[in-house]
Amino acid sequence: MDIVLIVLASLIVLAFIWGMIELKLLKVTEYRLVDEPVPESLKNKKIAVLSDLHGVYHGKNNERLLQKLKNIAPDYILVPGDLINGRKAQELEYASKVLGSLSDLKIPVLFTFGNHEEKLTVNFSERKEYEELKRISREKSILLNDDCYIPEADPECCFVGLNLPLWIYHDHDRTGMIKKKVSDILEKSGAEGKYTILMAHDPEHFDRYEEAGVNLSICGHLHGGIVRAPFLGGLITPRLQVFTKRSKGRFSKGKMTMIISGGVGWHDMPIRILNRPEIVVISFK
Repeated sequence: MDIVLIVLASLIVLAFIWGMIELKLLKVTEYRLVDEPVPESLKNKKIAVLSDLHGVYHGKNNERLLQKLKNIAPDYILVPGDLINGRKAQELEYASKVLGSLSDLKIPVLFTFGNHEEKLTVNFSERKEYEELKRISREKSILLNDDCYIPEADPECCFVGLNLPLWIYHDHDRTGMIKKKVSDILEKSGAEGKYTILMAHDPEHFDRYEEAGVNLSICGHLHGGIVRAPFLGGLITPRLQVFTKRSKGRFSKGKMTMIISGGVGWHDMPIRILNRPEIVVISFK
């Protein structure tokens, strides 16, 4: 019995050591959209997704992440939430540095706030930091908080950023708020009928995004389940949900495809097991 306990304890320790090593093994995961009907101008183009950075650097000044982006040579860079942790004012410096280095690549950088950016609105004392984060984001990226971006190079498509309120990360959209928000954004921007790419941090509203009529949803938030197991997928999310059905990967319903990033960084639980941090690349073939 003692031997069994020693073996189990050793395996757990080894798993945690490997999990700490995995944090540094940034990889590129590619999803190819081959059969989906996309605008002619989007064909053979690529989108790079950097979700859930959480104030993390990969190499000095993120040099490893930036080099991978240069190798990918995407046409758009999407940051669908949780660039920062939203708990310390000094993280604004991180946001400025990272968004600045991404904009230096001369590729459109589209950013939508996630729950950790929105946490700056909880305490009145941090409202100033929240407004400063918005200023930095507008200056160094295309900030899409409940807004739409129609690129000149691809006028048949539009990127919509959905800034979800904090309460909906812990509840269901019972009133159809998401569908109405997307509809209002498209109508206001004159983008109805275009190929719609939605950035929304939380993937748990999968059905609501499909109801909103978008073509491609790009999400993050669940960190791939932190620990992943063969055939089982993600075991536990940052919200302590177990065996979440959609925590990472590609999923479809009706005319919508959803791609969920496992995230580039981490927070609170600095560990990943069989779940390396990733830059997601979406290729329109």
